[in-house]
Formats: sequence, C-alpha cells, structure tokens
Amino acid sequence: MRYLLASLLALLLMACEQSSNTDSAPPEQDSPLLPGIPVADWQQTSSDQFEQAAAQWQHALSQFDRNPENASLKQLRETLTQWYKTLAGHYLLPAARACQLEQQLILDRLDSWPLYPGYIDALPEWPDSGLISDPYLEMSRKTLRTQHGATDSAEASLGFAALFVVLNGTAALPKPLNAFIGEEDSMARRRQWLALASEQLIADYRTLISDATLTAADLHCGLGTLLGRQQKQALPLEDNELVIPEGIRDGLESHLLSGLQALPQSVIEDWERSQPGIREALEQSHDSGWEAIMQWQETTTL
Repeated sequence: MRYLLASLLALLLMACEQSSNTDSAPPEQDSPLLPGIPVADWQQTSSDQFEQAAAQWQHALSQFDRNPENASLKQLRETLTQWYKTLAGHYLLPAARACQLEQQLILDRLDSWPLYPGYIDALPEWPDSGLISDPYLEMSRKTLRTQHGATDSAEASLGFAALFVVLNGTAALPKPLNAFIGEEDSMARRRQWLALASEQLIADYRTLISDATLTAADLHCGLGTLLGRQQKQALPLEDNELVIPEGIRDGLESHLLSGLQALPQSVIEDWERSQPGIREALEQSHDSGWEAIMQWQETTTL
C-alpha cells in the first residue's frame, strides 16, 4: 500500500512539474490560416460548360460511328475544338484544384503536350507505329493509363492533345476518312480509342471538381501552372519529333487570358484581400496582355 501511495505521489509531482514547465514556456505561434474563398458558383458554371461540351463530343462521336462520312467527321473535329476551348477558358479552376488536392498528375494527363505523335498513332512515315496499331495491346482505359508517360512525359496515350493527334493527325491536311473506316483492325481500334480516351478525360476532369472553398495560395499556385502552359506553348521545340497539335496551339493563349479576365467578381475580391494587386493586374491585362499578370505572380507571396 505504501508503495502504491508513493507511486501516485511521484506521478502527481511529475504532472505538476510538466504543467509548470508548459506554463512558463512561451506559447507557440500558430501560422494564420488563409481565409477560404467560396467558388461554388464558379465551379458549377465551369463544370456545367465542360460537361455540356463533353456531351456534344460524345453525341458527335456516336453519330460518326453510326454514319462515318466526311460531314460527321468534320462535326466531330469541330466539337473537339469547342470542348478544348471550354477547358482552356476555365483552366485556372482545375489548376487550383490540382494544387489544393495534390493531383497535378491528373491535370497533366488531361492536357499532355508537347508529345510524340508516333507513340499513340501511326504516321505517314511510320505507318505501323503507335499503340493503336499494336494488335497485342489491350485497348482499355486501364491499359491506356499505364501506357501514358510510361518512360517519358511526352509519351501521351491520353488527354486532349492525343485526341487531336488521333483525330486530325499532324500533317497540313487532316486525316482522311479512310483512316477510320475499313477492314483493318487499326481503323476499328482508332475509333475504340477515341471513345476510351474521352471517357478517361471526363473521369479525370471530374476528379478535380469540388464544392470546397479555395485559398489564395491555391489560386496563386494554379495561376503559376496556367502561366507555365502559356509560356510553354510559345517555346520552340528542340526535338523535331515532338509536336504541339494545332488544335492546342490555335487560340490557346487567348482562351487562357480571356478566362482569367472573366473570373467571377466575388472570387477576385476575396483573392484581392489575401493577395493585393491581383485585381489591378487583371484590369491592366486588357491593355498589356500577360505582362501585368506575370509580373504580379512573380513578385507576390503570401
């Protein structure tokens, strides 16, 4: 009994000593939390437009499968261009979500370029090249995910750029209709790939949809990603086998910029409170283009 009382007393003294040490130590300073920026309305508008464009693409693809002719192929190409424009016009939002959710790989898979076009499909100079031409490769979304960036980031088997390559090719003239119809297995596999790749693209985009608030840090990070894309498409390609499809280059810069300039006013105001100057940079961009936005992003920290 005496041993039990002595043990209890020792524990009590230790607890008092720890409490005394804690009280005398300077309190830890918690880093201030960045206020959340509500983006639910912006998210809804963005995702609605993307889903509508995706539905139009899938309808055009179904029409082409049922009636493969030049008119339906042209319509399919036009809907792909509009679908990509929709992503580019709201690019800051999925880019900020990728930063918030640490899903940069998903964002990259949506829009992988520059790429090796011969990795995914045959080229005139290499008529049997590409995953689509490989009869031993299972054509499934899982396989395509595995093959995407297998040994090099430019080995794109998924994403918008790959869609443009498979649908349009890389030559001055787009792929002819007979690249998609006929008795050869590669033609059927090409149409199958178009369906699988677009399904995966939609699934990847939905991974980056959330009603959760963002912070200025998320938006600043997403803006850095966006500016990186804008600058990258203007750089010359050192490897002559790499390409940026015309469907990507055509209008990308203007779509990215106009999307920034059209940010909801409530988002700009909340962002401005945490990182002053963003409103002025966006206003100046109407006259100076990217310069004011790039300067603000480079010189602003949290």
